[in-house]
Amino acid sequence: WGVLRGALKVLARLAGIPLTVRGLDNLPPATRPCVFVVNHMSYLDGFVMAAAIPRIFSFVAKAELAGQFIPRLLLGRIGTEYVRRTDKEGSLRDARRLAERAEAGRSLMYFPEGTLTRAPGLLPFHVGAFEAAVAAGLPVVPIAIRGTRSVLRDGTWRPRRAAIAVTIEPPIWPAEIAAEAAKTERDAWATAIRLRDAARARILRHCGEPDAQHERAPL
Repeated sequence: WGVLRGALKVLARLAGIPLTVRGLDNLPPATRPCVFVVNHMSYLDGFVMAAAIPRIFSFVAKAELAGQFIPRLLLGRIGTEYVRRTDKEGSLRDARRLAERAEAGRSLMYFPEGTLTRAPGLLPFHVGAFEAAVAAGLPVVPIAIRGTRSVLRDGTWRPRRAAIAVTIEPPIWPAEIAAEAAKTERDAWATAIRLRDAARARILRHCGEPDAQHERAPL
């Protein structure tokens, strides 16, 4: 992690791409695991998070990346966790495994849109990250990235110079959301949905892009 972060910061300086990080004081104590949720605009986003967040955490990535040699080599070295998106039974097992990792003290980082597009806009969020946070009783830390789409847009490998900004919002605790949720037999699900919506609203305020909520049916 130390080598990776140092290399990324040097590369950003050499490329003339300024990176500004706001809200580091909003991070929970280093001893407190959490679930980071981040908007996804570019293939650079994971590298930006590694450079910007001074914590060790596990990225949560789609299982397809585990079958590609170079991504598997890099992501495996930093403790990435994989999830299956098309296998419902496997997806449930993945969710339980991730909740156990979080309960054991490992912070997780999700890109809850689940994909990225060339066109600007914040897509709807999948609920998996928030289910894991509720199951483990961990705070969700919303993080907004701004500018990476301008540097490297989906569909091209020709980067451009542009400023990148990262805004870290205060953590949202499931217990606070649960107090607002209806008291039904599906409290955990209701809490996860409210947690998702609250985190997405905060990211939307800072990401500098329009709301593309209707581009894909929300889960």
